[in-house]
Amino acid sequence: MNVAVETLDRVRKKVEVTIPEEKVTELRETIYGELKRQAKIKGFRPGKVPRSIITTYYKEYIDDELKKRMVQETMQDALLEAKIDPITEPAIDFIEEDGRSGYTLECEVIPEIELPSYAGIEVEVESINVSDEDVDKRIDGLQHMHAEMVPRVGDAKAQTGDFVVVKYQGYMNGKPVKGVGTEAYPLELGSTTLMPEFENALIGLGIGEERDVEITFPDDYPDKSIATKTIQFKVEIREIREKRLPEINDEFAKDLSFENMASLREGMAEEIRKEKETGRKRAVAQSIMDTLIKDTDIPVPKRLLEKRVTMMIGDTMARFKPDRLTAEEERNLEGNMRNEFAPRAEERIKGEMILAKIAEKEGIKVDDDDVSERMKKMAEDSRRSYAEVEKFYREYNLMDSLRSSVVEEKAIDFLRENAVIKEKA
Repeated sequence: MNVAVETLDRVRKKVEVTIPEEKVTELRETIYGELKRQAKIKGFRPGKVPRSIITTYYKEYIDDELKKRMVQETMQDALLEAKIDPITEPAIDFIEEDGRSGYTLECEVIPEIELPSYAGIEVEVESINVSDEDVDKRIDGLQHMHAEMVPRVGDAKAQTGDFVVVKYQGYMNGKPVKGVGTEAYPLELGSTTLMPEFENALIGLGIGEERDVEITFPDDYPDKSIATKTIQFKVEIREIREKRLPEINDEFAKDLSFENMASLREGMAEEIRKEKETGRKRAVAQSIMDTLIKDTDIPVPKRLLEKRVTMMIGDTMARFKPDRLTAEEERNLEGNMRNEFAPRAEERIKGEMILAKIAEKEGIKVDDDDVSERMKKMAEDSRRSYAEVEKFYREYNLMDSLRSSVVEEKAIDFLRENAVIKEKA
Protein backbone atom coordinates (compact mmCIF):
# COMPACT_ATOMS: atom_id res chain seq x y z
CA MET A 1 0.00 0.00 0.00
CA ASN A 2 1.29 3.42 -0.97
CA VAL A 3 0.06 6.54 0.87
CA ALA A 4 0.53 10.09 -0.41
CA VAL A 5 -0.67 13.25 1.38
CA GLU A 6 -1.56 16.61 -0.19
CA THR A 7 -2.52 19.72 1.77
CA LEU A 8 -5.54 21.34 0.11
CA ASP A 9 -5.94 24.20 2.58
CA ARG A 10 -5.71 24.82 6.34
CA VAL A 11 -8.60 22.51 7.16
CA ARG A 12 -8.43 19.90 4.37
CA LYS A 13 -5.90 17.25 3.46
CA LYS A 14 -6.12 14.77 0.61
CA VAL A 15 -4.80 11.26 1.19
CA GLU A 16 -4.27 9.04 -1.84
CA VAL A 17 -4.14 5.32 -1.08
CA THR A 18 -2.85 3.02 -3.82
CA ILE A 19 -3.44 -0.68 -3.19
CA PRO A 20 -1.20 -3.38 -4.74
CA GLU A 21 -2.92 -5.42 -7.46
CA GLU A 22 -2.24 -8.68 -5.59
CA LYS A 23 -4.24 -7.34 -2.63
CA VAL A 24 -7.08 -6.29 -4.93
CA THR A 25 -7.06 -9.73 -6.55
CA GLU A 26 -7.14 -11.37 -3.11
CA LEU A 27 -10.18 -9.32 -2.08
CA ARG A 28 -11.94 -10.00 -5.37
CA GLU A 29 -11.34 -13.74 -5.05
CA THR A 30 -12.71 -13.71 -1.50
CA ILE A 31 -15.90 -12.03 -2.72
CA TYR A 32 -16.19 -14.46 -5.65
CA GLY A 33 -15.69 -17.45 -3.33
CA GLU A 34 -18.48 -16.22 -1.03
CA LEU A 35 -20.84 -15.74 -3.94
CA LYS A 36 -20.02 -19.15 -5.40
CA ARG A 37 -21.06 -20.82 -2.14
CA GLN A 38 -24.19 -18.74 -1.65
CA ALA A 39 -25.45 -17.89 -5.15
CA LYS A 40 -28.79 -19.37 -6.16
CA ILE A 41 -29.25 -19.23 -9.91
CA LYS A 42 -31.90 -21.22 -11.68
CA GLY A 43 -30.47 -24.23 -13.56
CA PHE A 44 -27.38 -24.58 -11.39
CA ARG A 45 -26.76 -26.44 -8.15
CA PRO A 46 -25.41 -24.40 -5.19
CA GLY A 47 -21.62 -24.18 -5.42
CA LYS A 48 -21.60 -25.25 -9.10
CA VAL A 49 -22.36 -21.94 -10.78
CA PRO A 50 -19.63 -21.08 -13.35
CA ARG A 51 -17.51 -18.05 -12.64
CA SER A 52 -18.60 -16.30 -15.85
CA ILE A 53 -22.27 -16.60 -14.82
CA ILE A 54 -21.58 -15.28 -11.31
CA THR A 55 -19.58 -12.39 -12.76
CA THR A 56 -22.42 -11.50 -15.13
CA TYR A 57 -25.19 -11.75 -12.52
CA TYR A 58 -23.35 -10.02 -9.69
CA LYS A 59 -21.01 -7.60 -11.49
CA GLU A 60 -22.41 -4.45 -9.79
CA TYR A 61 -22.38 -6.10 -6.36
CA ILE A 62 -18.80 -7.36 -6.82
CA ASP A 63 -17.56 -3.91 -7.86
CA ASP A 64 -19.31 -2.17 -4.95
CA GLU A 65 -18.23 -4.79 -2.40
CA LEU A 66 -14.63 -4.63 -3.62
CA LYS A 67 -14.54 -0.86 -3.10
CA LYS A 68 -16.07 -1.19 0.35
CA ARG A 69 -13.56 -3.83 1.45
CA MET A 70 -10.58 -1.92 0.08
CA VAL A 71 -11.53 0.97 2.36
CA GLN A 72 -12.42 -1.21 5.36
CA GLU A 73 -9.11 -3.07 5.29
CA THR A 74 -6.74 -0.19 4.59
CA MET A 75 -8.16 3.20 5.65
CA GLN A 76 -7.21 3.05 9.33
CA ASP A 77 -3.62 2.07 8.56
CA ALA A 78 -3.44 4.67 5.79
CA LEU A 79 -4.53 7.49 8.13
CA LEU A 80 -2.05 6.33 10.77
CA GLU A 81 0.74 6.35 8.20
CA ALA A 82 -0.34 9.80 6.98
CA LYS A 83 -0.53 11.03 10.60
CA ILE A 84 -3.99 12.46 10.01
CA ASP A 85 -6.87 12.42 12.49
CA PRO A 86 -10.02 13.51 10.60
CA ILE A 87 -12.63 15.45 12.58
CA THR A 88 -15.44 14.36 10.22
CA GLU A 89 -16.01 11.24 8.14
CA PRO A 90 -13.60 11.48 5.17
CA ALA A 91 -15.11 11.98 1.70
CA ILE A 92 -14.08 8.99 -0.41
CA ASP A 93 -13.42 9.01 -4.16
CA PHE A 94 -12.24 5.86 -5.92
CA ILE A 95 -9.40 5.76 -8.44
CA GLU A 96 -10.80 4.70 -11.82
CA GLU A 97 -7.63 4.07 -13.84
CA ASP A 98 -6.27 1.03 -15.68
CA GLY A 99 -3.45 -0.55 -13.74
CA ARG A 100 -4.12 1.46 -10.54
CA SER A 101 -6.49 0.59 -7.74
CA GLY A 102 -7.26 2.56 -4.63
CA TYR A 103 -9.02 5.66 -3.44
CA THR A 104 -8.57 9.18 -2.17
CA LEU A 105 -9.76 10.58 1.16
CA GLU A 106 -10.60 14.23 1.58
CA CYS A 107 -10.13 14.76 5.32
CA GLU A 108 -11.18 17.73 7.39
CA VAL A 109 -8.66 18.43 10.13
CA ILE A 110 -8.23 20.85 13.01
CA PRO A 111 -6.27 23.82 11.63
CA GLU A 112 -3.05 25.07 13.11
CA ILE A 113 -3.84 28.34 14.85
CA GLU A 114 -1.81 31.14 16.40
CA LEU A 115 -3.31 32.07 19.74
CA PRO A 116 -3.33 35.71 20.85
CA SER A 117 -2.31 36.54 24.40
CA TYR A 118 -4.94 34.84 26.54
CA ALA A 119 -3.71 35.47 30.09
CA GLY A 120 -4.78 38.74 31.68
CA ILE A 121 -7.70 39.53 29.38
CA GLU A 122 -9.59 42.51 30.80
CA VAL A 123 -13.29 42.02 31.47
CA GLU A 124 -15.68 44.67 32.79
CA VAL A 125 -18.58 43.35 34.86
CA GLU A 126 -21.52 44.63 36.83
CA SER A 127 -21.01 44.72 40.58
CA ILE A 128 -23.04 42.20 42.56
CA ASN A 129 -25.62 43.91 44.71
CA VAL A 130 -28.71 42.34 46.26
CA SER A 131 -31.38 44.94 47.01
CA ASP A 132 -34.40 44.75 49.28
CA GLU A 133 -36.48 44.87 46.10
CA ASP A 134 -34.72 41.73 44.80
CA VAL A 135 -35.56 39.91 48.03
CA ASP A 136 -39.16 41.18 47.99
CA LYS A 137 -39.65 39.85 44.45
CA ARG A 138 -38.23 36.46 45.42
CA ILE A 139 -40.53 36.20 48.46
CA ASP A 140 -43.48 37.31 46.33
CA GLY A 141 -42.72 34.45 43.96
CA LEU A 142 -42.62 32.01 46.88
CA GLN A 143 -45.93 33.37 48.10
CA HIS A 144 -47.59 32.68 44.74
CA MET A 145 -45.89 29.29 44.49
CA HIS A 146 -47.46 28.24 47.81
CA ALA A 147 -50.90 29.68 47.10
CA GLU A 148 -53.98 27.54 47.71
CA MET A 149 -56.35 26.91 44.82
CA VAL A 150 -59.78 27.03 46.44
CA PRO A 151 -62.79 25.88 44.36
CA ARG A 152 -65.44 28.53 43.76
CA VAL A 153 -68.99 27.22 44.14
CA GLY A 154 -72.54 28.29 43.49
CA ASP A 155 -73.05 31.25 41.16
CA ALA A 156 -69.42 32.45 41.31
CA LYS A 157 -68.16 34.08 38.11
CA ALA A 158 -64.69 33.72 36.62
CA GLN A 159 -62.43 36.75 36.95
CA THR A 160 -58.86 37.72 36.16
CA GLY A 161 -56.43 35.77 38.36
CA ASP A 162 -58.72 32.74 38.69
CA PHE A 163 -57.69 29.29 37.54
CA VAL A 164 -60.36 27.72 35.36
CA VAL A 165 -60.86 24.44 33.56
CA VAL A 166 -62.60 24.97 30.22
CA LYS A 167 -64.11 22.81 27.53
CA TYR A 168 -63.89 24.23 24.03
CA GLN A 169 -64.29 23.28 20.39
CA GLY A 170 -63.36 25.26 17.31
CA TYR A 171 -65.61 25.40 14.24
CA MET A 172 -65.05 26.60 10.70
CA ASN A 173 -68.04 26.99 8.40
CA GLY A 174 -70.10 25.17 10.99
CA LYS A 175 -67.86 22.08 11.05
CA PRO A 176 -65.56 21.06 13.95
CA VAL A 177 -61.87 21.73 13.30
CA LYS A 178 -59.80 18.62 13.97
CA GLY A 179 -57.29 19.09 16.79
CA VAL A 180 -58.78 22.43 17.90
CA GLY A 181 -60.75 21.38 20.97
CA THR A 182 -60.51 19.68 24.35
CA GLU A 183 -62.73 18.46 27.17
CA ALA A 184 -60.64 19.98 29.96
CA TYR A 185 -58.01 22.70 29.51
CA PRO A 186 -56.50 24.36 32.66
CA LEU A 187 -55.89 28.08 32.37
CA GLU A 188 -54.98 31.05 34.57
CA LEU A 189 -57.06 34.00 33.41
CA GLY A 190 -54.84 36.96 32.64
CA SER A 191 -51.75 34.83 31.96
CA THR A 192 -52.07 35.37 28.16
CA THR A 193 -51.41 31.66 27.65
CA LEU A 194 -54.13 31.69 24.98
CA MET A 195 -55.32 34.43 22.64
CA PRO A 196 -56.54 37.49 24.64
CA GLU A 197 -59.93 37.34 22.87
CA PHE A 198 -60.36 33.76 24.10
CA GLU A 199 -59.45 34.54 27.71
CA ASN A 200 -61.59 37.70 27.79
CA ALA A 201 -64.61 35.67 26.67
CA LEU A 202 -64.31 33.58 29.84
CA ILE A 203 -64.48 36.54 32.22
CA GLY A 204 -67.88 36.68 33.89
CA LEU A 205 -68.90 33.11 33.06
CA GLY A 206 -70.11 30.80 35.81
CA ILE A 207 -69.62 27.04 36.14
CA GLY A 208 -71.54 25.23 33.37
CA GLU A 209 -72.13 28.42 31.37
CA GLU A 210 -71.21 28.62 27.68
CA ARG A 211 -70.25 31.41 25.32
CA ASP A 212 -69.39 31.68 21.62
CA VAL A 213 -66.34 33.66 20.55
CA GLU A 214 -64.91 34.31 17.08
CA ILE A 215 -61.14 34.63 16.67
CA THR A 216 -59.09 35.50 13.57
CA PHE A 217 -55.57 34.11 13.92
CA PRO A 218 -52.61 36.27 12.75
CA ASP A 219 -50.31 35.44 9.84
CA ASP A 220 -47.42 34.54 12.16
CA TYR A 221 -49.41 32.19 14.41
CA PRO A 222 -47.21 29.09 15.13
CA ASP A 223 -49.88 26.59 14.04
CA LYS A 224 -49.82 27.23 10.28
CA SER A 225 -52.95 25.14 9.71
CA ILE A 226 -55.09 27.85 11.36
CA ALA A 227 -52.93 30.98 10.80
CA THR A 228 -54.91 33.74 8.99
CA LYS A 229 -58.16 31.78 9.47
CA THR A 230 -61.26 32.80 11.44
CA ILE A 231 -62.56 30.15 13.85
CA GLN A 232 -65.71 30.16 15.93
CA PHE A 233 -65.20 28.72 19.41
CA LYS A 234 -67.84 27.32 21.72
CA VAL A 235 -66.44 27.49 25.26
CA GLU A 236 -67.77 26.25 28.59
CA ILE A 237 -66.45 26.76 32.13
CA ARG A 238 -66.11 23.39 33.86
CA GLU A 239 -64.38 24.53 37.07
CA ILE A 240 -63.31 27.78 38.75
CA ARG A 241 -60.62 28.00 41.42
CA GLU A 242 -59.57 31.10 43.31
CA LYS A 243 -55.92 31.65 44.20
CA ARG A 244 -55.53 32.41 47.91
CA LEU A 245 -52.09 33.66 48.91
CA PRO A 246 -50.61 32.80 52.32
CA GLU A 247 -49.75 35.65 54.68
CA ILE A 248 -46.10 36.69 54.69
CA ASN A 249 -45.14 36.21 58.33
CA ASP A 250 -42.98 34.07 60.61
CA GLU A 251 -45.32 31.08 60.14
CA PHE A 252 -44.84 31.31 56.37
CA ALA A 253 -41.05 31.40 56.91
CA LYS A 254 -41.23 28.31 59.17
CA ASP A 255 -43.19 26.43 56.49
CA LEU A 256 -40.17 27.05 54.25
CA SER A 257 -37.78 25.72 56.94
CA PHE A 258 -36.57 29.13 58.13
CA GLU A 259 -36.67 30.30 61.77
CA ASN A 260 -38.49 33.56 61.04
CA MET A 261 -38.94 36.24 58.37
CA ALA A 262 -35.54 37.75 59.12
CA SER A 263 -33.77 34.45 58.43
CA LEU A 264 -35.95 33.91 55.34
CA ARG A 265 -34.87 37.26 53.94
CA GLU A 266 -31.21 36.46 54.72
CA GLY A 267 -31.57 33.08 53.00
CA MET A 268 -33.18 34.59 49.91
CA ALA A 269 -30.51 37.30 49.73
CA GLU A 270 -27.76 34.67 49.82
CA GLU A 271 -29.55 32.58 47.19
CA ILE A 272 -29.89 35.60 44.88
CA ARG A 273 -26.24 36.54 45.46
CA LYS A 274 -25.09 33.04 44.41
CA GLU A 275 -27.26 33.19 41.30
CA LYS A 276 -25.80 36.56 40.35
CA GLU A 277 -22.26 35.26 40.95
CA THR A 278 -22.99 32.27 38.71
CA GLY A 279 -24.41 34.59 36.07
CA ARG A 280 -21.35 36.80 36.30
CA LYS A 281 -19.02 33.83 35.90
CA ARG A 282 -20.87 32.92 32.69
CA ALA A 283 -20.69 36.52 31.48
CA VAL A 284 -16.93 36.68 32.19
CA ALA A 285 -16.35 33.44 30.30
CA GLN A 286 -18.43 34.64 27.35
CA SER A 287 -16.59 37.98 27.24
CA ILE A 288 -13.20 36.21 27.27
CA MET A 289 -14.27 33.83 24.49
CA ASP A 290 -15.68 36.69 22.40
CA THR A 291 -12.31 38.46 22.67
CA LEU A 292 -10.31 35.35 21.77
CA ILE A 293 -12.53 34.42 18.82
CA LYS A 294 -12.35 37.98 17.48
CA ASP A 295 -8.55 38.03 17.74
CA THR A 296 -7.88 34.54 16.34
CA ASP A 297 -7.84 33.56 12.68
CA ILE A 298 -9.70 30.23 12.58
CA PRO A 299 -11.13 28.69 9.40
CA VAL A 300 -14.06 26.35 10.14
CA PRO A 301 -14.31 23.07 8.17
CA LYS A 302 -17.44 23.13 5.99
CA ARG A 303 -18.62 19.57 6.57
CA LEU A 304 -18.09 19.86 10.31
CA LEU A 305 -20.15 23.07 10.35
CA GLU A 306 -22.91 21.46 8.27
CA LYS A 307 -22.99 18.45 10.60
CA ARG A 308 -23.33 20.68 13.67
CA VAL A 309 -26.11 22.76 12.13
CA THR A 310 -28.00 19.63 11.04
CA MET A 311 -27.76 18.25 14.59
CA MET A 312 -29.07 21.52 16.03
CA ILE A 313 -32.03 21.50 13.64
CA GLY A 314 -32.78 17.85 14.42
CA ASP A 315 -32.66 18.50 18.15
CA THR A 316 -34.97 21.51 17.85
CA MET A 317 -37.47 19.67 15.66
CA ALA A 318 -37.49 16.71 18.07
CA ARG A 319 -38.08 18.89 21.13
CA PHE A 320 -40.79 21.12 19.71
CA LYS A 321 -42.35 18.53 17.36
CA PRO A 322 -44.10 20.97 14.98
CA ASP A 323 -47.13 19.23 13.51
CA ARG A 324 -49.63 19.90 10.76
CA LEU A 325 -46.90 21.40 8.56
CA THR A 326 -46.86 20.89 4.82
CA ALA A 327 -43.64 19.68 3.20
CA GLU A 328 -42.98 23.20 1.91
CA GLU A 329 -43.61 24.78 5.33
CA GLU A 330 -41.23 22.27 6.94
CA ARG A 331 -38.54 23.07 4.36
CA ASN A 332 -38.99 26.80 4.99
CA LEU A 333 -38.79 26.24 8.75
CA GLU A 334 -35.58 24.20 8.40
CA GLY A 335 -34.13 26.86 6.09
CA ASN A 336 -34.84 29.60 8.63
CA MET A 337 -33.31 27.52 11.43
CA ARG A 338 -30.25 26.81 9.29
CA ASN A 339 -29.70 30.54 8.74
CA GLU A 340 -30.13 31.18 12.47
CA PHE A 341 -28.02 28.28 13.74
CA ALA A 342 -25.06 28.48 11.33
CA PRO A 343 -23.37 31.54 12.93
CA ARG A 344 -23.90 30.10 16.44
CA ALA A 345 -22.45 26.72 15.40
CA GLU A 346 -19.45 28.43 13.77
CA GLU A 347 -18.71 30.43 16.93
CA ARG A 348 -19.04 27.29 19.04
CA ILE A 349 -16.58 25.35 16.86
CA LYS A 350 -14.07 28.19 16.96
CA GLY A 351 -14.38 28.34 20.74
CA GLU A 352 -13.78 24.59 21.06
CA MET A 353 -10.63 24.82 18.93
CA ILE A 354 -9.26 27.72 20.96
CA LEU A 355 -9.93 26.00 24.30
CA ALA A 356 -8.36 22.75 23.06
CA LYS A 357 -5.23 24.64 22.00
CA ILE A 358 -5.02 26.48 25.34
CA ALA A 359 -5.47 23.20 27.23
CA GLU A 360 -2.64 21.68 25.17
CA LYS A 361 -0.29 24.64 25.80
CA GLU A 362 -1.06 24.81 29.51
CA GLY A 363 -0.93 21.06 30.07
CA ILE A 364 -4.53 20.91 31.24
CA LYS A 365 -5.44 17.24 31.66
CA VAL A 366 -8.55 15.31 32.63
CA ASP A 367 -8.41 12.02 34.51
CA ASP A 368 -11.07 9.42 35.29
CA ASP A 369 -11.86 11.07 38.64
CA ASP A 370 -12.68 14.35 36.86
CA VAL A 371 -15.06 12.57 34.49
CA SER A 372 -16.62 10.67 37.38
CA GLU A 373 -17.21 13.89 39.35
CA ARG A 374 -18.87 15.46 36.30
CA MET A 375 -21.23 12.47 35.96
CA LYS A 376 -22.06 12.63 39.68
CA LYS A 377 -23.02 16.29 39.26
CA MET A 378 -25.20 15.46 36.25
CA ALA A 379 -26.86 12.65 38.21
CA GLU A 380 -27.67 15.05 41.08
CA ASP A 381 -29.01 17.75 38.75
CA SER A 382 -31.21 15.31 36.81
CA ARG A 383 -32.22 13.32 39.92
CA ARG A 384 -31.01 10.09 38.38
CA SER A 385 -28.58 7.54 39.71
CA TYR A 386 -24.90 7.71 38.86
CA ALA A 387 -25.18 4.24 37.28
CA GLU A 388 -27.90 5.47 34.90
CA VAL A 389 -25.83 8.43 33.75
CA GLU A 390 -22.70 6.35 33.27
CA LYS A 391 -24.61 3.67 31.35
CA PHE A 392 -26.07 6.29 29.00
CA TYR A 393 -22.67 7.80 28.16
CA ARG A 394 -21.02 4.42 27.65
CA GLU A 395 -23.85 2.89 25.59
CA TYR A 396 -23.91 5.84 23.19
CA ASN A 397 -20.10 6.16 22.99
CA LEU A 398 -20.19 9.66 24.49
CA MET A 399 -17.36 9.29 27.01
CA ASP A 400 -14.80 11.01 24.75
CA SER A 401 -17.22 13.87 24.18
CA LEU A 402 -17.78 14.19 27.93
CA ARG A 403 -14.03 14.15 28.56
CA SER A 404 -13.57 16.95 25.99
CA SER A 405 -16.31 18.93 27.71
CA VAL A 406 -14.52 18.66 31.06
CA VAL A 407 -11.26 19.79 29.43
CA GLU A 408 -13.10 22.84 28.06
CA GLU A 409 -14.47 23.66 31.50
CA LYS A 410 -11.00 23.46 33.01
CA ALA A 411 -9.60 25.70 30.27
CA ILE A 412 -12.41 28.22 30.87
CA ASP A 413 -11.64 28.16 34.61
CA PHE A 414 -7.98 28.83 33.82
CA LEU A 415 -8.88 31.81 31.62
CA ARG A 416 -11.26 33.19 34.24
CA GLU A 417 -8.71 32.85 37.04
CA ASN A 418 -6.12 34.71 34.95
CA ALA A 419 -8.42 37.43 33.66
CA VAL A 420 -8.39 41.02 34.97
CA ILE A 421 -11.90 41.59 36.31
CA LYS A 422 -13.02 45.19 36.69
CA GLU A 423 -16.37 46.19 38.16
CA LYS A 424 -18.27 48.96 36.43
CA ALA A 425 -18.47 52.16 38.39
